[in-house]
Amino acid sequence: MGALLCCAFALACGRRADDAASGGSTGRVVATFAGGQLTSDQVVKEFERLPAPSRTYLSAPDRKRQFVENLVVNELLYQEGKKSGYDTDPEIDRQVNDLRKRLVVQRVMKQYQTPPTVSDDQVRAYYDQNKELYSTTQIHASHILLKDEQTARETLAELKAHPERFADVAREKSTDAVSAKRGGDLGTFGPGRMVPDFERAAFALKPGEMSDVVKTQYGYHIILVTERKEGSPKPFDDVKEQIRATLRSKGLQEQMQGHLDQLKKDAGLHVDDQVLAQLSPPPPGAARPAVLPAGH
Repeated sequence: MGALLCCAFALACGRRADDAASGGSTGRVVATFAGGQLTSDQVVKEFERLPAPSRTYLSAPDRKRQFVENLVVNELLYQEGKKSGYDTDPEIDRQVNDLRKRLVVQRVMKQYQTPPTVSDDQVRAYYDQNKELYSTTQIHASHILLKDEQTARETLAELKAHPERFADVAREKSTDAVSAKRGGDLGTFGPGRMVPDFERAAFALKPGEMSDVVKTQYGYHIILVTERKEGSPKPFDDVKEQIRATLRSKGLQEQMQGHLDQLKKDAGLHVDDQVLAQLSPPPPGAARPAVLPAGH
């Protein structure tokens, strides 16, 4: 464990050692090495960046010394890499730029991740409208999961004409690999096992009934209920905080999606489906495909 932690410390702190080598930090000198030094302020900043368990691990003097040595070694390795020209390697630049972009996107996304306030009246109204989702009712259901709505609609039309083929179609087309092997069978379950939009559609069905196309974050579902055992509603006070959390999560997803949709609208996003149809990801290990010629 010690070796793993030391490696993690060195990787996480390399940039700080570089700052110290350039004289960018203050405080008492803790260590010197060819071309630079490491100060007490610098080491303290590195301590502060560590999670609590790692700080505890470093309370022993020998481990603390190893931590400082790793900072210096990381800087020496960096200097060695610079001599080989790795600091200007195009692939490293690409990875750094990709990481910078991801971090910026994550920072922007945080601005839109404040859950909305959900009032007691909203919680009560949701409970009254969805009591089947907060009961002891059990259903036995199967589903077919498709990746796009058009395919789902075509599959639903096929099933309405031949409902007896549900299990066969699930094996042939469903993108839920686990249930597809069982003809789409999800087994018997009660409320709280599936995502809300799926449950709302499933628990509204009677035995033998098939749903319309149901959209969730996983794709487009066609649901068939084969058995149903009615139960009794759970008391409101027992589930109100669960409902509040559900509404907050739903509201957060809606406000985030709304912002993303507005971004695309304001940017005038247009995707050429004809060009897109000609593209496909290369198989693992294959060379990157050439760009399509203009006009194709």
